[in-house]
Amino acid sequence: MQDKNKKSFERLGSTRKQIRFEDDLLTKIDEDRAKTNQAFSEWVKDACERKLKS
Repeated sequence: MQDKNKKSFERLGSTRKQIRFEDDLLTKIDEDRAKTNQAFSEWVKDACERKLKS
C-alpha cells in the first residue's frame, strides 16, 4: 500500500509517520510506559491495536 513511495533504504512492510502529541497526553503515556518498561513505539502500536479491536 505505502511501498510505492519508499526509498531504497527503508523497510518493506512498514511506514514511518510523524505525529504530534499534546504535552499532557505524552506525560500520561510516559507514566504508563514506566510501569511496564515498554518502548514508546511499542506502547503506541499496542494502544492502536487495542483501539482497533474495540
